[in-house]
Amino acid sequence: MADLQETWNTHATNVVSGNVATLMGDFTPGGMAKAMAAVASNPIVAQSFEVNDLGGNEVEIAYIGATRRTFWSKWQETTPGKWQITDLSERVDG
Repeated sequence: MADLQETWNTHATNVVSGNVATLMGDFTPGGMAKAMAAVASNPIVAQSFEVNDLGGNEVEIAYIGATRRTFWSKWQETTPGKWQITDLSERVDG
């Protein structure tokens, strides 16, 4: 299975490409609820991304398009080799 850095890059690539079916597996139930609350009324539209490893299985991913939106997330290895988002929030850029 993928290491955490690879997982972050794959996740961000799937967000940019709109691959929702694959993204569903990236979240625990609690993480999914937070993701839906964060983007349901304002979906992410981006052409590229930047990953910032914060340590401790935490990352900030900036999605860059007409605007820049940054999301912090906490990841957990829920089964060997499978990393999922357990917590996330949108950061204010600026």
